[in-house]
Amino acid sequence: MPYEAGLKAYLDGGGHLFLSGQDILDQGAGTTPFVANYLHVTWDGSENQNDRPTATVTGVTGNPVTSGIGAVPLDFSILGPPFMDQITPNGGALAAFMDDGSHDVPPRTGPQTDALTFNGTYKVVFLAFPFEEYGTAAQKADLVTRVMTFFGS
Repeated sequence: MPYEAGLKAYLDGGGHLFLSGQDILDQGAGTTPFVANYLHVTWDGSENQNDRPTATVTGVTGNPVTSGIGAVPLDFSILGPPFMDQITPNGGALAAFMDDGSHDVPPRTGPQTDALTFNGTYKVVFLAFPFEEYGTAAQKADLVTRVMTFFGS
């Protein structure tokens, strides 16, 4: 991807990245070295983790950004059909939000990771769902405040 070289340089210099969206990892986009080594996502490029809708996301206990956040609804009316992804954190990244597993076909054994944080030379918060669909305005503001605190801002 053309933007990856610039993002690598920024992150290698100690930058911070807050990234969210739907279908960001779709198909081959999720299998680049940048995704594996900088976003800290293991993605197999198949439909196993792609387009797995969830009605809510729930913060993960112990995560420096999302600990203490209960179930937050996602509003599909904002962007239309839900195309969020399930991700596998790697390289020291921590699960940040879990899905509700309600739309998995076939059913999984429980909630799957829909977001992560990474804290190293640089910091990353990656939501594999659209921030625009996340909760109320107050819940969005709370999440942004938590991210900025994590980033040290």
